[in-house]
Amino acid sequence: MRDFNKDDFIIRYPGKYDEQEKPYVDAFFRELERINNRGPVDVQALISGTLPENTPGLGPVVPVTENMIRYNHQKYEQENPLFNDREYAKKAGYADIPAYFTFGAHDDSYTSPFPPAARDTLLVSQASHHVEHVNDVYAGDTLYMVIDKREMMDLTPEKGSIYRSCALYNEGTVYNQKGEIVNHVYFHYMESVKTYKPGRKPENFEAMGFAGFWEDPDWCSKEDHYYTDTDYEYMKSIWEKEEIRGSEPRYFEDVRVGDQPALTLEGPIIDCALPSAPYGQGIGGTRTMKKEILDSEIFRTMTQDSHGIYRLPNPEDYTPAIPDGVRTAFMVDDGRGEALDEKLDSEDAKETKETPDEDLDTADIHAAAGDERAAIINYVGRDLAIHHLNNWMGDAGRIESINWSIMPAGTHAVYGKPVPKSPYYHAFIQSAPAAEGMMISTHGLTRDIAEVHSQVVERYYKNGKAIARLIWWIQDINQRAWIEGSAEVSLPQKA
Repeated sequence: MRDFNKDDFIIRYPGKYDEQEKPYVDAFFRELERINNRGPVDVQALISGTLPENTPGLGPVVPVTENMIRYNHQKYEQENPLFNDREYAKKAGYADIPAYFTFGAHDDSYTSPFPPAARDTLLVSQASHHVEHVNDVYAGDTLYMVIDKREMMDLTPEKGSIYRSCALYNEGTVYNQKGEIVNHVYFHYMESVKTYKPGRKPENFEAMGFAGFWEDPDWCSKEDHYYTDTDYEYMKSIWEKEEIRGSEPRYFEDVRVGDQPALTLEGPIIDCALPSAPYGQGIGGTRTMKKEILDSEIFRTMTQDSHGIYRLPNPEDYTPAIPDGVRTAFMVDDGRGEALDEKLDSEDAKETKETPDEDLDTADIHAAAGDERAAIINYVGRDLAIHHLNNWMGDAGRIESINWSIMPAGTHAVYGKPVPKSPYYHAFIQSAPAAEGMMISTHGLTRDIAEVHSQVVERYYKNGKAIARLIWWIQDINQRAWIEGSAEVSLPQKA
């Protein structure tokens, strides 16, 4: 966590923008208004590529490849035949091996930052996201991302603050090449930005790049755990009880409020996946070595590193190869528009498209040098929760929607970066009786385990489907939760 002098920054007030901010904020709101007033897109024109070029809210077009689907399943679904065996998947009622339904639900493809040219530093908090599943995703599909609604709420304190804190909320739709809706998506986070007073900016600020403007709580101040044989015995005890429900249906009638699915455990996570637009799943990172550790013959060949983590001799054996042509850095080729300061080069911002904020390479947020730790991206936690639910619900179940929230205001305050509470942030963990007294108290880091817990909290019918709603959360080895969420799962019925 980098120290700074508060006196170096301009005091900001809610809804009041100075000469530096106003042109860029005005352009942001003009684009926001264009999206919100656009109305439904002509889906057939969207998929045929005949929509007018200046149509607001058009995001990336994402080809779905089998390599990319299988790549993600190598990390999260190594043992489940539904995600690896084509014939098995067809017998289970799928057209092919299914992708995770969040394949194209990429938050950075839908969100737009507070104008980068109107700030010098950036602190992100309170990511709270929701994705609804409408149609399955398979290799050969093409996904079209459309932004339908965008809001910005200035929550800077009335008394003034060196931080301008803005809650940014976005709704959108993912379509496939048939014109079918694949997902409804809802992405939210808060940005708290600072601007240096004239003459106070460090002389080498521009040369510092990412390190100059990115601000973060001191997540790495939490204990770096050394894994003992006792820890591994505990981890083995969870792995041995994991259950892939598979072809045996889990009937709605057999599920009760209060049920707790068998724990799943991933890690220790040696390397973190990085954001890679326009995919809704991370690129890079390592898989769990559960199978090898439970195999006594293989386990004898493994060695412990300086943190007590058992590794295979060859790192490539637990690091799935990234598909050709997929980049680990955050780069969107189209869809997010150029930075808003560049938009002002045009007399009418309405004629511009959204392109990426080139100041922000979010790969850096999660990268680590040498033996340093790195933050685990929010949708890695979500994908580990999807894996957990896949195990529990079996082949006949479907995840109809999933929510996930990370970095609440209270946790930011504990780690030295207090921020206003956003009304868009949704907390879940306190709704689960099994999580009594639990709270999101940290951030997931590399070298953590990810122990996924859940509990059924409701049963109901929705749109003709029998739904079990679960609250889920993920803990590290010291039982500290770092991400929370909920999911609606449709289950088969006996009748």
